[in-house]
Amino acid sequence: MKPLLFCLLLSAIQGQSTADQSPTTESQDPTTQFILSVLHPTLSPDQMLIRGLLGGLQEAKKVEFVATLVIGTLSVLGNLVVIKVTARYKSIGISQVYMASLAVCDFCIGIFSLWRVLADRLFNLSDGVYWFCSRTYFPVVGLDVAASITAGLIAMALSVDRCFALKFPMKHVELWSVRKAKVIVVVAGMMSLLIGLNIPLRLTITDVVDSVVNQLPPMYTPIGRNAAFTQVCNNIEFVFRFAIPLTVMMVSNTWTMSIIRKSDKFRRGLDTKTRCAVKTPKCLTMTVGLVIIFFMTNLPKAAFLFDSMIFFNKHRFTIAFETFGIASDVLAKFNSIVNIFVYLTLNREFRRNLLQMFGCSCGQCR
Repeated sequence: MKPLLFCLLLSAIQGQSTADQSPTTESQDPTTQFILSVLHPTLSPDQMLIRGLLGGLQEAKKVEFVATLVIGTLSVLGNLVVIKVTARYKSIGISQVYMASLAVCDFCIGIFSLWRVLADRLFNLSDGVYWFCSRTYFPVVGLDVAASITAGLIAMALSVDRCFALKFPMKHVELWSVRKAKVIVVVAGMMSLLIGLNIPLRLTITDVVDSVVNQLPPMYTPIGRNAAFTQVCNNIEFVFRFAIPLTVMMVSNTWTMSIIRKSDKFRRGLDTKTRCAVKTPKCLTMTVGLVIIFFMTNLPKAAFLFDSMIFFNKHRFTIAFETFGIASDVLAKFNSIVNIFVYLTLNREFRRNLLQMFGCSCGQCR
């Protein structure tokens, strides 16, 4: 959202414009007058609209900066804990493979989010810092998109796996395994990386810095100026990041909850001994919680991208809509820090391993 807005601003400023009539004296050198006319061009109404929009979004961007710093830091720390606790499991099952993979993706999202907001604030420290930030900014954005797509696909795989294990327990044991779950994670990650590569292919950082916008100035690459290519890339990202995961998780989660409800009615009719003997797949409640939170945190971002995909820029460049885009992006990032709270609340084995880990750490400190 932000790169497109800044690209339009940059192209508007660099467009043809007349010289600004600044106060002059007879003693001024003509060369100085020419330089001033180039540095301070007269802005057209459209250019003034874009600059006014950016000025109106400054408060929202400050809030976004603080929120991203907090979310990114918590995401890094929280998911490191999840990875370390998962590694302590006595036996790694399919659910643990997906849990660890989600934690890795969310950890990467935290790192990439922190780098993006810091690069936008630190690039003007020196020429060397600017060079490094400009060369890494959009590759990091592409990796951030890839990590988000991978997280969505893994959450979808976890939801389908638990539903299949509940509905067809015998077939699930025969047909599925930890090794196949790891293959799915790797395939999802590789595919997401290919999709994320479109970001640095389409966008880059220009060497012309606009003093009005204190952020890295983006611009389209020759490939990015191809409207058809850009539209195809946006559509592919939307489909794999939101459309497929949200649709599949909605179906599988609804099916899972229906099976659980029927199973509870059946178990109530059994005696206590038989009821205890009936086994159900692990992590069902946890999976349902993860899916619900994924929906809550990603639906606004999906709606924003869907509107841009269908209507292109028809609804863009208003304070309200751009603020909604910023808020939806922050809310989507928030999803990267909630998993550990879901595990602590709904996964008894995770809580036990976490307490054992901290108990061992305290014992070693003593």
